[in-house]
Amino acid sequence: MKKKGKTICIDFDGVLSDYSSGYQGEDVFGDMIKGADSATQILKEKGWTVIIYTTRPVTDALKKWLEDNKISYDYINENPDQPKDSEGSKLMADIYLDDRGMRFNGDWDWTIRDIASFMPWEKKEDEETKKQKMKQAYEEEVKWMKKNNPFVADI
Repeated sequence: MKKKGKTICIDFDGVLSDYSSGYQGEDVFGDMIKGADSATQILKEKGWTVIIYTTRPVTDALKKWLEDNKISYDYINENPDQPKDSEGSKLMADIYLDDRGMRFNGDWDWTIRDIASFMPWEKKEDEETKKQKMKQAYEEEVKWMKKNNPFVADI
């Protein structure tokens, strides 16, 4: 089967379904994250193959939740377009959308910083804590830029 368009693997918990209470059981799901229905419908309209990629088992209750919430998708935890000689536990996709994922930008120094400060979006902080963290991140970035890039003007 020849693949057309792009493929996206979308995590279920924390991306499509609210996961702020954590895992509550195999067929216990949170409310739909606002906009998940529209976003998946648009992706399908634009020719994307949408795969729900979850650690949950594929149950009738999961499929019903997706249908009831108008989540557009092609497959759950499988990619039939994946070459047979590349089948492992990770599905092939152009993009992986996950609430607990990080993007590697080719720089392990920054990646380690990102890992150290990682927090899932559901774990909300108070505004003052966010503001302090933003200030600290800004100051660290300015310090790094001044040290490593002689063309940076005073910031």
